Amino acid sequence: MSRAYRISVKESETRHLKAGDEIGTTLELLEILPPEDMATLLRQELKERGFEEQPDGTLVRKDGSTTVTVDPCSGEVTVKAESEATVEQEAKRDATGFNDVGPTETSLRDRVREQLKQDLDKRFDEKQSDLQKEATDRLEKKLQELQPEVADVVNKVTRDALKEKAKQLGTVKEISEDAASGSLTITIEV
Repeated sequence: MSRAYRISVKESETRHLKAGDEIGTTLELLEILPPEDMATLLRQELKERGFEEQPDGTLVRKDGSTTVTVDPCSGEVTVKAESEATVEQEAKRDATGFNDVGPTETSLRDRVREQLKQDLDKRFDEKQSDLQKEATDRLEKKLQELQPEVADVVNKVTRDALKEKAKQLGTVKEISEDAASGSLTITIEV
């Protein structure tokens, strides 16, 4: 006579998940002054905007889990967004076996445990995808916020470089700037 038995297997796991996304570009600075002078002007402007100089010469500004890094010598800009979370998942499954046919209780339990581990892996993969999407969304938002500021920085550095170049060419008689149109007029006497 066949006897049925029921087993219940429960698995739980905790993982620390991380996701990130980054994009890089290069500032388009005109070579009005020698590269080291342009880098100095860029460095000064970025420091005024809250960037901190690092030992490697780059300037970094962190805003929560997003980081903006600028190399003033090359003009390379990198924006990185990161997400992380500690996720706990639990799964439970019941199985029925018969003592005279089919797998033994041990092999049935092992098979159910393996299925549970696959289920947990799928759940963790879904959470990982969610974290990745969150990081990418934050990166896109940060880029939208950063574009006008980067344009302002490039314009300010260009204006400062033009003023400095004008001083090198002769005596500056007049400088007029129109913030609304972005025009700059420099009158020099050579």
